[in-house]
Amino acid sequence: MDRVLIVEDERMIAEDIKYTLNQYNYDVIGIYDKGIKAIKNVSKLKPDIILMDIMLEGDINGIETGKIILKDHDIPIIFLTAYADPVTIESAKSITPYGYILKPFEAEELYVAIEIALLKHKSEKKLNKSKALFESMFFGNPEPCVYLDKDFRVIDINPRFIEFFGFTLDEIKGKKIDALIIPEKYEEEVAKLNKDTLSGYVYFDTYRKNKAGEDLPVSISAAPIIIDAKPEGSFVIYKDISKRKKIEEEREKLIKELQKTLDEIKTLEGLIPICAHCKKIRDDSGFWGNVEQYISKHTNVDFSHGICPDCLEKYYPKQYLKMKEKGNI
Repeated sequence: MDRVLIVEDERMIAEDIKYTLNQYNYDVIGIYDKGIKAIKNVSKLKPDIILMDIMLEGDINGIETGKIILKDHDIPIIFLTAYADPVTIESAKSITPYGYILKPFEAEELYVAIEIALLKHKSEKKLNKSKALFESMFFGNPEPCVYLDKDFRVIDINPRFIEFFGFTLDEIKGKKIDALIIPEKYEEEVAKLNKDTLSGYVYFDTYRKNKAGEDLPVSISAAPIIIDAKPEGSFVIYKDISKRKKIEEEREKLIKELQKTLDEIKTLEGLIPICAHCKKIRDDSGFWGNVEQYISKHTNVDFSHGICPDCLEKYYPKQYLKMKEKGNI
């Protein structure tokens, strides 16, 4: 049941309005004959709609009362008046009322005016909520965002876009985004992107340039804005992927270095020329060197020197016998 507050200084008219509203199942939560009384009690009563006489007696009239109430409350107001002169109407328009009914009026006329006002107010609240949600997502987004019309001209940008690309809204509003942040070598890519964006969601990695002309690696997410089943613009998010690109480049560099090392190690798998007498090895440049040098160069192996039992017996027989007696050989 919708709650109605009546602000009317003619008691008989106010009671007649209340009776009519009760017939239509509205809850009349209060009747006041002065604006100041309505102002003091509106927070407590929390009406869904206010029926306000324009020519109220007292220090403030209905229009002034409405202005004060609307500063702190989102409540639809319908003005009631016996005056329809241009001055009065223009004055009432200053607070954008949800209706304007001339006295005397029929019950059905009042009912229709209230229902239309309530419906309009609910629709506006829903629209305002959607708008607030969009603005929160757009202006509060940590990634650069731009709102474009169907010709890809800039309508709005968020603070992160200004920080990332270096353009202010005054500098680029109404200009085509292609002429501002597209590097020349990506013009063909952009033509396809624009076409794809107006027909569906787009996501891919590429480069865009800032105001200083520097190419910046970005991941683009773009989607069309559909109104009445037609694309009327697009919403684009540019994610900074410079850190990711740096990691990928370092990874590629490491892979190349590892591959080079593996290629060098693999050279030991082929035929290795070795001298039958001194056991030196010939490398790819034709240089003859010892085995230790060759293997150390082509692998990650270091050498330490010792002596085998056969050579120990041949070249150092006394030491060999002592070690054999001790059981070390």
